Amino acid sequence: MTRTQFSILLGLLLGYLVLQVHWQYEYPGWSKTVNITGSLISFERSADMILLSKAKDTSTDFFKALGWSHAHDRYVQLCIFRLASQGKLTKHLPYSENLFKQDIKSQQMNLLDSSLKSLPHISTFHLKQLNSYLDGINTYIETHPRPFEFILFNYKPEPFTVADVLTIYKFIAYAGLNDICLIVEKLVLEVLRETDNSEIMKISFAPHLNELSNELIEVYKTIKDLRPIGDQETSHVPKLTNSNNWAVSGKFSQSGYPLLGSDPHMDISKLPNIFYESHYIGEDGYNIFGISAAGAPGIVMGRSKQLAFSITFGMLDMSDYFVENIENMKYERDGTFYPLTERVISIAGKDCFFYETIEGHTIERSLESVQKPIGNGRYLAAKYALTVDADTKIVDTFFSPVTAKNIFDIKKTFSINSLGTNYVVADSDGNIAYQQGGNVPIRKTSNGLLPLPAWKSENLWQGYLPGDAYHSVVNPPEGFVATANNHIQDPEKPVVATFSALSHRVNRIHQLLRSKEKFSTDDFKTFQSDTHSLFAEQIVPIISPFLGTSDIEKELKEWNYVSHLDSKPAAFFKLLHQNLRRNVLLQFFTPERADKYIKYSAYPLYVILHKVIESNNSTLLPPAVLQKTVQDTLVEYKNEVYGEVEKINMDNMLFGGKLPSWLGLDRQNIATSHCFQCVKVGNPRFSQTGAPIYISQAWRMVTDMGTNLVETILPGGPGGNILSNFYAREIDALIEGKYKKIEL
Repeated sequence: MTRTQFSILLGLLLGYLVLQVHWQYEYPGWSKTVNITGSLISFERSADMILLSKAKDTSTDFFKALGWSHAHDRYVQLCIFRLASQGKLTKHLPYSENLFKQDIKSQQMNLLDSSLKSLPHISTFHLKQLNSYLDGINTYIETHPRPFEFILFNYKPEPFTVADVLTIYKFIAYAGLNDICLIVEKLVLEVLRETDNSEIMKISFAPHLNELSNELIEVYKTIKDLRPIGDQETSHVPKLTNSNNWAVSGKFSQSGYPLLGSDPHMDISKLPNIFYESHYIGEDGYNIFGISAAGAPGIVMGRSKQLAFSITFGMLDMSDYFVENIENMKYERDGTFYPLTERVISIAGKDCFFYETIEGHTIERSLESVQKPIGNGRYLAAKYALTVDADTKIVDTFFSPVTAKNIFDIKKTFSINSLGTNYVVADSDGNIAYQQGGNVPIRKTSNGLLPLPAWKSENLWQGYLPGDAYHSVVNPPEGFVATANNHIQDPEKPVVATFSALSHRVNRIHQLLRSKEKFSTDDFKTFQSDTHSLFAEQIVPIISPFLGTSDIEKELKEWNYVSHLDSKPAAFFKLLHQNLRRNVLLQFFTPERADKYIKYSAYPLYVILHKVIESNNSTLLPPAVLQKTVQDTLVEYKNEVYGEVEKINMDNMLFGGKLPSWLGLDRQNIATSHCFQCVKVGNPRFSQTGAPIYISQAWRMVTDMGTNLVETILPGGPGGNILSNFYAREIDALIEGKYKKIEL
């Protein structure tokens, strides 16, 4: 379709869309009562456009209401998540190479098949809840017209099933969160097999590469059809790579009750927001407000009258690469060969061949090779912690906070889940707690950072850790708990994580939580806007001896390490940090490889840079590199202030900035003071499809358990309809730190 044809068709549909929007829901106070499979559920728009639902039987009506709300406000997003999770984007959307890559990745993961295998094991009670959620979604789809986007692409969504919901949940868990584990493994593998830089890998990821041997490196060099970094990420899935959460006990609050703060960090460069706010009140006494994701039943983070709860991504190592030896369509185990399971799937009119072992190792091949049958040789294969036990706990994980009376009702439930999380919770009884949770495999011969030969059965997973293997803290003596994707490992328990975020954010949060004797939610809101960079505080003194006497160099030396919109030192440091990272990498890699890793593996590279700096090794960080970094930055710096160099673009998730600008559907060049490794984090980078993304605060929440008040910011607002008058709400609120108030 040409641009002209597209514009004409778009114009014809605009009138229809405006009528549809006006007819459905576009004003505060709008209300409607819906009969969803026998349950009368009332819906009403609040002044902040949040959809409030009220019903009788919370055990089922909560799910019906949430399903209807997701379909009502996030119809397109809901269906896109289903297509993406099952590798069917190119079947229903206009073809692009990026969509083809995503479908290949999703089909290789084969999540739908694992969901179908779990269905017979889900309890009658949980199945009833899941089907209630589907009743809400499907009732809406059956009684409402398709969004104009789907009319445009001639896509007619089918009714949703339980398998669809389980698959979306796992897609978010493993393609959106735990995929970082595989990216780190792929980076390590590529460096070891294609360069002579094993020492920098050992330093960067110590002690988890102790089992590295020359023999293993030689195995890596024999791998065929390796899909390179840059061809393995899915952009239509939320990325939760950073987040903050913390709670203080009543001893340290002005109200005498616990306070909790939460700000999960996702890619906010797409509209609508991945998160969706909703409020449910049951006649049986339950009252819950929080965020969820379209297609995933339950509340991820939020507040009831008795409980506040929040997660950060714990970076638990719940997926691995293995090296498989294939001969004549069979894989090897201890000298014996077994037949591979083959699936031939048509993607964009091309037959694609996917292979899997009995343990669920899915063979990963290059985009070209996947279009032909597998040959003999050694291949990389991915293994995800997809278990029936984790699937059956999905409903418990996200529904238990709705009915829980205190932290003790839910701690055990949180310990086993498919997300790999750090839960921080507080209750109205005065308790605060931290609970680590995941589904980490038991490894006999490795910590999980190195792909091992699967033909040696001793290298395979030996089951999964029990719930009591994860770290847990209740009412700590220091009076607070806080996490920021930092390394959390109980020394008395098995290793659960081999990679984590840098410690600067959590250290800054600790500083803030020790900054006064009594806190209020206003303090927590201030903390969530904090842009003091401990990272810059660490780097600038190292660079200072190489700074000259120009005005910007003097300003940098006198900088207080706070990023604000009119700060020149903050703008200069942003550029200096980028140059330092690249110049450090150029010691070990060619310019092409260094730029590739910066673009597609930015997150683990921050860890490498930090380890190099911490090593205090003049060989790894020679004066010449520091001098060149300063010189490069002085040449490139254009006397900008921070607000001129730190910008956010927010584009529609389906059209990706391709719609005419006069429609006003995208938000461009938003100046912000978010900064790298600050509490108010901002991390511009690229997805592995090459699309620019911006990892930042996708939601903010603060609450005092002594009140029934919750204060939040959701940049993008609740609406997913592109002409909705609340499609792009609260973007300015995020920049300015303006919270709305929800009364339970």
